[in-house]
Amino acid sequence: MPKNTQLFHQGDRCQDILFLTKGTVRVYRQHESGKEITLYYLQPFEQCNVNLSGGLSNILAIGSAITEDEVEGYYIDSNIIKEIFFKEESFRYYVLELFASRLDSMANLIEDLRFKNIDERLLEWLELQNQKVITTTHDIIASHLGTSREIISRILKNLEEKGILKLSRGKIELL
Repeated sequence: MPKNTQLFHQGDRCQDILFLTKGTVRVYRQHESGKEITLYYLQPFEQCNVNLSGGLSNILAIGSAITEDEVEGYYIDSNIIKEIFFKEESFRYYVLELFASRLDSMANLIEDLRFKNIDERLLEWLELQNQKVITTTHDIIASHLGTSREIISRILKNLEEKGILKLSRGKIELL
């Protein structure tokens, strides 16, 4: 699937479970105001908790997922996954470990939102991109960090004035 393909929306019923083999998927939650916050990224051979829990339990998806780049993988009918879950102990342990890991990740996100200022979170996000030149928009960063574009723009401009980075249209260069 190409970049920016919506895999499922918040409120959907997940009939199929994605097993990702290539690429990255962003899982996010959207508020009724339209603002988004990234919950986590799904990497190859990881499993999406939102997709898996929806498929196993028939609850509505609590978030949405979109491809960050071109992805490859397999969709498997949720009924097959349910059968494997109940028959295979090792798969159940895998699912429980996955949920525990994502729960820890979500606790860290809540902690960051509560105890770190947005400047710190923005700098950490930029460093996590592992690129000297990051191609993105202020709006996309705001979505990832759960804040407004105006706040991101103000902080980035401040960081540019301090000589930490250089801004150009659609790009941020770390110095």
